[in-house]
Amino acid sequence: MEDKTDDNLKHLMAQIEVEQGLRFLNEILPQCMDLQKTMAKLMHNFYASLCKEGFTKHQALEIIKTHGTGLNSNFNGES
Repeated sequence: MEDKTDDNLKHLMAQIEVEQGLRFLNEILPQCMDLQKTMAKLMHNFYASLCKEGFTKHQALEIIKTHGTGLNSNFNGES
């Protein structure tokens, strides 16, 4: 009987954790969407700058795929 109670309690706790997680995700969704838009603009600007500096579209795309926005090194304290 105790095992059944423990299983029910574990199931209830897991359900509560999922509900809390979903609530949290719903709260931060607008900020995530704003961040995605900003990241897309940064990547597009970086891509355009690379092309303007003489990289081919393929080269620029490969650089973007490898380095993202080009800001990563600044966040990690690298030069």
